[in-house]
Amino acid sequence: MDLGILEETPEFFFEPEVHCTDFYELIIFSKGNGHILLDAEKIEIQKNTFLFISPYQKRRWFVDKSKLSGYFLIFEKDFLSAFFSDKLFVYRLQYFYNHRVPTYFIPNKRLFSYQHDIMEEISYELRNFQKDSPHLLRSILYYMLIKMNRFYCKFHNLEADTHLNNYAYQFKGLLEKHIRDERQVNDYARRLGISRISLNTAIKKQFGITATDMIKERLLFEIKTELLYTTKNISEIAFDLHFSEPNNLIRLFKSKTGLSPNTFRKTYQIDSSI
Repeated sequence: MDLGILEETPEFFFEPEVHCTDFYELIIFSKGNGHILLDAEKIEIQKNTFLFISPYQKRRWFVDKSKLSGYFLIFEKDFLSAFFSDKLFVYRLQYFYNHRVPTYFIPNKRLFSYQHDIMEEISYELRNFQKDSPHLLRSILYYMLIKMNRFYCKFHNLEADTHLNNYAYQFKGLLEKHIRDERQVNDYARRLGISRISLNTAIKKQFGITATDMIKERLLFEIKTELLYTTKNISEIAFDLHFSEPNNLIRLFKSKTGLSPNTFRKTYQIDSSI
């Protein structure tokens, strides 16, 4: 886990080159400008924007970093899961691994009553590390993540109760690991040891869509990422994602976006801020 102040960390990467990290990131902008292209989603960076980035999400920044200020907080999944018994915790947070809703929010009031005090306490603990510091830091982080999840859900009108059904969150985690190889609901139901009907019921209750729709949305996200960040042709992408033929990929993509994959890629190349 680490925390820093943006304007005091010149090495923090705000460049337009494509890059990604292998940890979770929270960036709180007290001053903002421009936008970030996070995978295929354009997000405006405004004052008081809370931005969440999951591991391995590709991003490109289009900002004037000299005019940005705020905090960044980064942590690895194991920092929490090694201490708390809930191994699904990060999957319960709606702003991580969300491919349906932009992963940011702007609170209508100060999120933490003593926001700067919290940040300063984390910073102090990291600088003056003691044997019990991991316990204190985990507790503060746990509190912040849950609090932000409530505000994020309210901002985007999402379900804030993160403990309705564990199968829904296990499915969400499995999608991140296996979407390139498995696209049938039965595949995931078998991994979870439940019936297709039970899995669909859990997904519908928690996320408001069917398991099939969720698989297609996650697959569409994967296709967009390949189109935007690689030079592979459609046949190569279809092969890598285990489509039986390229036309099946094209039909899925067009039915969901209204554009052919090539048109989507060309439009982005003309205007990278789409």
